[in-house]
Amino acid sequence: MKRNLRDEDYTLEQKKRTRKAATTKEEPPKKRARKAATIKEEPPKKRAKTDVQKKDVKSVGNKNQEEDSKTFSNKELKQEESLCNNSASLKISRGRQKDSIEPRVKKDLKIEEQLNSNFLQCTEWTDIDYVSEINGVDRRIVENVVKLFQEDNTIPFIARYRRNMTASMEPDKLRALLDSYEQAKTIKLRAATITKSIDKLGKWSPEVHTAITSAKSLADLEYIYSLYKPSSSKRLLAEKARGLGLETISNAVLQGQSIPPLISLVDEQKEGLRNEQEVKNGIVHIIADVISKDKNIFDKVTYLRKTFVIDIQTTQCKAGEDSKNTDSQKYEHYFNFKSNVHTVKPHHILAINRAESQKIISVKIVVSDAFESTFKKYCLSRYTSQQSHSGQTVHWDLLNDSIDYAFKKLIKPQMIRRVRSEMKERAEKASIEVFATNVKQLLLTPPVRGKIVLGIDPGYRHGCKLAVVSEQGDVLETAVIYPHTHTTAFKDAADVLAKLVSKYACTVIALGNATACRETELFLTKMIESRMFGTLKAMYTIVDECGASIYSCSPQAKSEFPNLDPNLVSAISIARRLQDPLAELVKIEPKHLGVGMYQHDLPETKLTKTLSEVVTEVVSFVGVDINTASHYLLQQVAGLTLSRSKSIMDWRIKNGPFRNREQLLSVKGIGSKTFEQCAGFIRILPETATTSETSSKENKKPKNDFNPLDQTWIHPESYAIANKFIKHCRCELNEIGTLEFIEKINFHARTGCGKLAAQFGVDETTMETIVKALTMQKDEDIRSKLNQPLFRNSVRCIDDLTVGTTLSGVVRNVTHFGSFVDIGVGKEGLIHITRMKKDLHIGQRVEVRVLNVELARQRIGLELIS
Repeated sequence: MKRNLRDEDYTLEQKKRTRKAATTKEEPPKKRARKAATIKEEPPKKRAKTDVQKKDVKSVGNKNQEEDSKTFSNKELKQEESLCNNSASLKISRGRQKDSIEPRVKKDLKIEEQLNSNFLQCTEWTDIDYVSEINGVDRRIVENVVKLFQEDNTIPFIARYRRNMTASMEPDKLRALLDSYEQAKTIKLRAATITKSIDKLGKWSPEVHTAITSAKSLADLEYIYSLYKPSSSKRLLAEKARGLGLETISNAVLQGQSIPPLISLVDEQKEGLRNEQEVKNGIVHIIADVISKDKNIFDKVTYLRKTFVIDIQTTQCKAGEDSKNTDSQKYEHYFNFKSNVHTVKPHHILAINRAESQKIISVKIVVSDAFESTFKKYCLSRYTSQQSHSGQTVHWDLLNDSIDYAFKKLIKPQMIRRVRSEMKERAEKASIEVFATNVKQLLLTPPVRGKIVLGIDPGYRHGCKLAVVSEQGDVLETAVIYPHTHTTAFKDAADVLAKLVSKYACTVIALGNATACRETELFLTKMIESRMFGTLKAMYTIVDECGASIYSCSPQAKSEFPNLDPNLVSAISIARRLQDPLAELVKIEPKHLGVGMYQHDLPETKLTKTLSEVVTEVVSFVGVDINTASHYLLQQVAGLTLSRSKSIMDWRIKNGPFRNREQLLSVKGIGSKTFEQCAGFIRILPETATTSETSSKENKKPKNDFNPLDQTWIHPESYAIANKFIKHCRCELNEIGTLEFIEKINFHARTGCGKLAAQFGVDETTMETIVKALTMQKDEDIRSKLNQPLFRNSVRCIDDLTVGTTLSGVVRNVTHFGSFVDIGVGKEGLIHITRMKKDLHIGQRVEVRVLNVELARQRIGLELIS
């Protein structure tokens, strides 16, 4: 909150009146403030209706003072608070606000101006301003984005088809804006609740109201609330001292007035006044309480936190030293750790919090002496400068003791709690972002199309489960082999596997990376080297099987494979993950995909929501063939749900394949809004839209005609423009996706989308979307340019590695401290962030150099080459 001169004037005025009230029977300032609020205000002729809040928040006036009802109008109080609560859209001009005040008592003019100032500050705090400030985005763009969200548009739809309104924001940025917008609404709701609670405690005042309505974080609100709710034992001491009549003396100390000797206040019959020290302690408690509630002090502490060095320091606990817990070795790095709280890495924060919860380490926030010294100097200057010109006494001992007590017992503990809270929040946010990015890259793994695949779920005692699936993902045959049980089992297992490969001419093997993966990899290598697959050039690749076992035992798997052993279902899932990763991985909850960091320490609701949005984004941008997709895939399309996806499948069963996107409107539960959101992400492909049954008379109706544009990502709302552009290029619709068609489009697009947009009367971003869609080949999607899986026919051991060796590998996981790479030796190597020349993503092929090998700890250090 900006420093307000009127606030300072009002504070001085209050102190003068408090001084006078100590010797006269004058009404207290708080009561006069309430009287001042009764001054009638001319209602504005027109008031803007808020877009965010349709209902006014109920009055939060002080209900405990019903005796003042004659002098304080509840109706006017509601009007005043309504201005603050609806500040997102209400703008009050200074001129009109001043004109509406008709002062009846001159001595209350400053209080009226203070109330007026409060309302003006409230109107500055809007949802739009908050989102713009937090994300550093132009206010006009934020207004557009918020409006789109309020109209129930999905992030994928906005990111692809409303780029002209968002300055072409990526989905991640749109998600950040949506989170900020929801946070703004949460802050306002909490502010209203706290206001009511403080009012019930009888502690409402214009200053409190201003502080609450100006707060822009939940942490600030909770701090303000903590100053008034009777929960802190330290603050109860201040209340107790006030009850003993020491507040007047305390105010005199703050205002530089002379006070009687403390010994004269001693009352041996009253606890808290039994001796001079108890009297002094009571005065210190009251003054410390006043200091801790001073908004200027709060702002100063916030400023000092940002400018002075504050460290987090960890040491091994005594219990951790005595414990034989092997987990403590994981946190050895934190047995003597120190870092700046502003620069400490997110993974360090999460590791420290986990180790602390397990009582392996102790954590301390270290505040420098310079911080404390600067704080105390500021407090002294603030509470002595107001009286220095009058020549009155400054009670240095009492002030120093009070400032010291306020810092050590009230302000510093609260500041440390807030520092830890902010560190945790920052780490959780960063970790969720990394998790989301990893899930996104995993889902974007390119498919291996047109291949029969043999999936292997490796194991020891229960054997290796085998499943052969067709090019379309249908199960052809399953089996179980036991190559690792005894020495003579190799030949029997090899014979079974060789017969399956030969029978289906399968040359692609997908090996799960779980238990016994390394041994099974050696088994496959021996078979390949011994030419047991005959003339077939079989190769294998390692497939991440995280979540496969969970899916195999799920009700969904039992429904899809009612007569199959769950272990065999895992092998089928592994094979399908190679053929079409996206279609298979959407069956599994994203949090079970194993690409996160400290995911069990993250807020589950936030994590689940973010990952769900990422899945929807990827599925939508890749596109879905509506005539072949499962309901698992369909329900992840923007605008669709589980019930709508099932309705689509029911429609397919009843009416046959969809011939065009327009037919979606005839599906139960899909209206114009849902159609708008999902239509651009639905594909109608000619090879799946036509069956022998589609030659009926009904399907010859014009409304059921196949539209070649339905196989592109052009939205139906842009079909008219797309058709004009295609004719302009002298192309035919039925040629979409052919090389000749693409060449013609590229030739006419060479002038630039800006000129084309002006020519066809559309915005440039929409024209770019149309041109890009028309220059894509058939079966091409956003995964096409990413790396295919890395296939091998031989295996290495970690013992074979030497420093300086160059290897090819695949990125398996990405964290804040580096990337883990599978180099085919059974253990993933780490490219530390200091050895990475650029950001990497899951599934990316890389060339690496071995930097070090620790055989005892099974650790491999790598350096990125390319």
